[in-house]
Amino acid sequence: MALRADILFTYDTRGRMLCSNDPERRPAPRVFLGCTPDGNVIRFGQDVADDLARRLEAVAERRPPGDDLRIPPATLAAMQEVLRRLAPATVDGGGPAYRFPASISQPRVQGDVVQITTANIDAVRDSYPWLIEELADWGPCFAVVRDGAAVSVCFTSRNGERATEAGVETLPDFRGQGYATAATAAWGAFIAAGGRIPLYSTGWDNLASQAVARRAGLVMFGADASLA
Repeated sequence: MALRADILFTYDTRGRMLCSNDPERRPAPRVFLGCTPDGNVIRFGQDVADDLARRLEAVAERRPPGDDLRIPPATLAAMQEVLRRLAPATVDGGGPAYRFPASISQPRVQGDVVQITTANIDAVRDSYPWLIEELADWGPCFAVVRDGAAVSVCFTSRNGERATEAGVETLPDFRGQGYATAATAAWGAFIAAGGRIPLYSTGWDNLASQAVARRAGLVMFGADASLA
């Protein structure tokens, strides 16, 4: 979870979050909370006062034993209440976080599972045109290609020296057919072969994405959310 927090954001010299660690560089939230069975990882935005940070850390440490990480943790609501005393606090996304197993199997699907490079970039021209100009920002990227066109892609949404995280998109007409699982498995195997840790996360209410993780054999190691 600490590795995931490291790759999600950029940081100042104090270890305070500055912005999202992606090409969009969105402002960081006030608080990031990552919960695992072994404990919590908490990070703060640069504008959070030190005394407030200490109070929030104390709240996070009071997480109920056996907290079900498949749903938003009770600790999150308690921290939100502390923040509300100063300004409204909203939960900015959150959900399960997964790691890939040591052995990543590649499911069979109709179509070819390939890495998208400049040599075969035409495969995404009609279905994922944003990758034409931004492949260098979101690579490595793997896709399931049918009839010459990519129908599902798994790209690198966060990049770090030790770990990296997947982002997945599938065309509406091709969802629920195993394409996202195949692209995700190929991406994860490639990242692991290069010596880095592949990670995957989704939202608590994104059942389709959770199904991709389940079919790919991913292992849930915790859950996290941000408070803006």
